[in-house]
Amino acid sequence: MICLEAEYFTLNRILLQSIALWPFQQSKLVQFQSIIILTILISAIVCQIPAFMTSKLSFKDVLKALSRIFFLMILVVHYGSFRINIKSIKKLMQRLHCACTKLTDKTEIAIIQQYGWEAKRYTAILVVGFSGEGCAFFLSQIAVAFSDVVLPINESRLPRLQKTTEYIIGEQNFFPLILPHIDTAMIIGVISWIAMGTLMIAYLQHTCGMFKIACYRIENAMEINIPKNSNLKIGRPISEKIIYAVNIHREAMKLSELLISRFDTMYFCLTVLAVITLSLNFFEISETVTSKEKITEAIFPTASVLVIILYVFFANFIGQNVTDHNNEIYNAAYNMRWYKCPLHEQRLILVLLQRKAKEFHLTCGGLFIASFECLATLVKATMSYFTLIYSAR
Repeated sequence: MICLEAEYFTLNRILLQSIALWPFQQSKLVQFQSIIILTILISAIVCQIPAFMTSKLSFKDVLKALSRIFFLMILVVHYGSFRINIKSIKKLMQRLHCACTKLTDKTEIAIIQQYGWEAKRYTAILVVGFSGEGCAFFLSQIAVAFSDVVLPINESRLPRLQKTTEYIIGEQNFFPLILPHIDTAMIIGVISWIAMGTLMIAYLQHTCGMFKIACYRIENAMEINIPKNSNLKIGRPISEKIIYAVNIHREAMKLSELLISRFDTMYFCLTVLAVITLSLNFFEISETVTSKEKITEAIFPTASVLVIILYVFFANFIGQNVTDHNNEIYNAAYNMRWYKCPLHEQRLILVLLQRKAKEFHLTCGGLFIASFECLATLVKATMSYFTLIYSAR
């Protein structure tokens, strides 16, 4: 028997517990913790809005403020959506666990274990990557603050956040409170983004394993030696194996569709916000590089760009992976020695092949399809909006 949580979701459980989103432990204390986290994220956005009303901002300052606000909005939408669908996530995890525990064939168990370890490896890689980026970001902040003390200059310096993050109560007097607040919101938001993203990757990797098992069952169905005068006694084991393959194929499709349907609106919003945020951050980076501003002004937009790009890439990579595994099943059915099967089994194979007419994809908002093609489209859209902003500056 396979225990998914103990074997392959350990790291995901630790990450989600740290932000009060592990679906199997939702006590009142944990729910209160999630409310506090969501309040911190939302307040980080709200406290930056007064800058538009209390300061005379230039076009460039407005875009800087918007880039930070949109990035925080991405984190809030992601966390809030997962919080709302926490019960649905729990049911889907239980259903996935039930489907995996029904496997009895050693080869099929080995397949699902292989995909489980791949999911665990993806989670570890993303955690290490984001952790390294986070450490580099905060070390650069410390280095900037240290240089301001050790290497003073003969002119007044504005606080690092400048007027684009001005609070109602005044940034100059309360700057020591502003930086920890925003940094805390960023840390919590990025951790939650990693935790929820890696859980979905692990979940969909297991559904890919189920697609692979369906492919294995179809290929294995023809291993029986069929004499020329085949009869129902020989055909029955073949039909049973094909039916088993269809059953697990349908279950894998259902599990994938149910997960994405719960976050359909969220992913649509995230896609739009990601394109806008990337465009604004690319503009901010280009302005820093081409102007005489300090290179340290590009630290935050660069970190934001790297975080969003990694997330968008893996989201489309997993979506493409699910589509490819689904197509492998039909390739296996096409390559079967169907002509050696009894007439009843040939009809069964034909029904399986007819499903190929309807493509299976993971979509968001009915508009975007998770695939490498969608990734290229988002890159083109981002660069187009960046060009538009740069030309209008």
